Amino acid sequence: MRQTTILTLLLAAIMSVALFYLKYEVTDLEQELDVLNRAIVADQEGIHVLKAEWSHLNDVARIKDLASRYLNMKPTEPTQIKSPEDLSKALAAPDGDEQAISADKISVRPSGRGARR
Repeated sequence: MRQTTILTLLLAAIMSVALFYLKYEVTDLEQELDVLNRAIVADQEGIHVLKAEWSHLNDVARIKDLASRYLNMKPTEPTQIKSPEDLSKALAAPDGDEQAISADKISVRPSGRGARR
């Protein structure tokens, strides 16, 4: 009977210490959860503010006003648009001859390991 009583008291003491430890562990975890939840709410509010700012910065009327105020841009004139023929004329010889660039004037190197220069 005496061994049973000692064993029961020892078991009760171990359970008391374990319960005490578990209680404080749960309290610490709850505090950590509260901190994380507050951080999540703060981040969500920050995201909300950033979305509102992004909407303001991407306003078409605002961008158009800034572009007209600072960029000094004007519409493209039809004379500014070049055709492929105009480009080939620009690449022609500078002495006035309108010869196209021939293939023998272009050096072509084969690619790969065995390529010679």
